[in-house]
Amino acid sequence: MRYLDLFSGAGGVTLGFKQAGIECIGAIELDRFACQTYATNFPEIQLFQRDIQSFSKDEIKHRFSKAEIIAAGPPCQGFSVAGPSQYGMVDSSRNSLVLEVIRFVSIIRPKICLIENVRGILSGKITPKTRALSRLKESLDVLGYSINLMILQAADFGVPQNRARVFIVAVQDEACFPEIKRSFGTRDRPWRTVKDAISDLPFVDNGGGREELCPYTKKAENEYQRQMRRGSRGVTNHVSMKHTPRLLERFKHIPTGGSILDAPPELGQRVRNGTAIDVRERFKINNQRLDPNKPSIAICASFQSNFIHPWLNRNLTAREGCRLQSFPDRFTVKGPRTLMSRNLLEREGRYDEIGLSQYNQIGNAVPPLLAEALGKAIRESLEA
Repeated sequence: MRYLDLFSGAGGVTLGFKQAGIECIGAIELDRFACQTYATNFPEIQLFQRDIQSFSKDEIKHRFSKAEIIAAGPPCQGFSVAGPSQYGMVDSSRNSLVLEVIRFVSIIRPKICLIENVRGILSGKITPKTRALSRLKESLDVLGYSINLMILQAADFGVPQNRARVFIVAVQDEACFPEIKRSFGTRDRPWRTVKDAISDLPFVDNGGGREELCPYTKKAENEYQRQMRRGSRGVTNHVSMKHTPRLLERFKHIPTGGSILDAPPELGQRVRNGTAIDVRERFKINNQRLDPNKPSIAICASFQSNFIHPWLNRNLTAREGCRLQSFPDRFTVKGPRTLMSRNLLEREGRYDEIGLSQYNQIGNAVPPLLAEALGKAIRESLEA
């Protein structure tokens, strides 16, 4: 079976589908750093670093007509509760990119189309008057596709993370909807935890670690760690940020499961571009210390500053984020580890530095183990 990956990012879906035995005949992604990661890990796949809107109807037919499946993860920031929607705004330029998926479907006519996004897409809008989901349903219905909505919890499929996402499945009338069954979250197979995911990784303290291969220093302690190690002699992207003494002192006051709300007022955040303490309301989302005995909180694009290591007084490394997303250790993330804000880079004319950092790429990805379960279900439905 062959599929086309739209808005491929670093390649979470590609890896999962590959493990499910589905061949990728092409991937489209605009961000250059995500493309570097994708090309490094999937050199055999034709990757197009282009704006998806630049593909003409004739080119789409010529390059991708053999795709039986389309998988797409259009930008979700505009639909996210942490994005502009929280202020009642609509990011029409980004939100409307979901309609590009419909354009590709109308030209290629795949048997199945899979669209992944945050739960906000259920009520999100493409324009102030047009709901994204209603527009998708109407457009796909005209093309002869039936739709099924699934909200899947990544932890139910072996990912050590509490992450719920919406999957919109469109099938041609003669096709069967994929039937995906959870494999974790039962008494016999409980959800995997943060400890299950990262307890075997080489020790990295504040400001330590390295980007290049770091050999394992401990034996794998469970099935998941053995699975993540398969095909690798060590880990890459395992570098801690260098925290200031004041930030380290704040971290020391945050207990397991706690956040910045637990730190003394004098250790709170400072105002932007100043030294005074920001006395505005604090939010639990900042500096949350992960509970080692539970699945991780959802890994998002900004997880480098949101979460604290369960035992150490530092933020997570990119590799720890990979483990919590179910990316194996042989998967290497390229591009800058962190980046300044896009607005700042634009103001300073540093356009060549704009892109997705390693943390952004990891947080944006569909967890490969969840993608693998979806891929297997799609294969079974098409083979039925």
